[in-house]
Amino acid sequence: MTLYKIGDICELLNITPRTIRYYDQLGLLPNIKRSDGDTRLFDQHDIDTIKSVRLLQKTKELPLNTIKDELFPKNLSSKNIILLTDSFSQHHLPLSAKLTVIPINDADSITNKSKQIYQFIQSNITDSSIIICFFHESLSPAYASLSKQFLDHTYFLYPLKHYGMTNYMITHYIYNNLDSFSNLEELHLVINRLITLGFSLCLLDSLDTFLSVKKEFSFPHNFLLPITAYSPILLSNNTAQSVVSFNSDIANSIDDIVLTVDACLHQQKRYMQDACIFYSHTNTLALAIQKALTTYCPNVSCSISKINNWSSTKNQVHFISII
Repeated sequence: MTLYKIGDICELLNITPRTIRYYDQLGLLPNIKRSDGDTRLFDQHDIDTIKSVRLLQKTKELPLNTIKDELFPKNLSSKNIILLTDSFSQHHLPLSAKLTVIPINDADSITNKSKQIYQFIQSNITDSSIIICFFHESLSPAYASLSKQFLDHTYFLYPLKHYGMTNYMITHYIYNNLDSFSNLEELHLVINRLITLGFSLCLLDSLDTFLSVKKEFSFPHNFLLPITAYSPILLSNNTAQSVVSFNSDIANSIDDIVLTVDACLHQQKRYMQDACIFYSHTNTLALAIQKALTTYCPNVSCSISKINNWSSTKNQVHFISII
């Protein structure tokens, strides 16, 4: 997702900054984003909205308030929004505990999983319900096969990949802010934006925590033994996962870690909705990263949180997750 500053939009659409700010004040740009320096940022959805506003003004001569109601109707005021996941996805992805969980049998076929999901939804919805499903991408066929069984504009799917604690932040943010969305269009735009722009920097334990180097592989130089003393740092987003670096001492590499975060933010015009440093065992490193982050990115507000029920008691992990 490409983000633009207001000057870029003015040049692209031949429009004045004053007009854009006026659209924003009227609520015609509800998907507005801001950088950590409070600069307005725009994406392709905003560009399309501005084009639609100007077209309706020109062809139908509609007042802006009418255009706002047409483009962003208040269609959520009487709706019951249900945020769903399932037991498999909840186990394999870090998701907000506030989502409603559908119990399914992991060993069942896709067809049987679809039946379990359908039966659960049918027993928990009303005529005014809107169903939004967050789930592990491997279950996409099970959820997609149900699409024709629900009315249009009532059933929406958001497959998620493995990328640190970002999925937790996305689902938790949406749950906590549901009341702030007056229309379905804006809600979908925000969910897609968080999924597209979110990322995590994962600081893993040293490789010797995960690997056992046998003597026959290390003979005669034992070169693998010092290699496994390094800790990998992974960068994950919704499209890819890559190794940023290997560090012999993460505690003394904090500046490099924060600079990596800073570089990721620069790539998206320093946009972020929320940031958090998650830790599994001790918060010492998290506190040090938080302190350094405020030095390099003084406008970034970053909280710290312990990962509950971390699956491994042996290896420690930290995630710097940003949405």
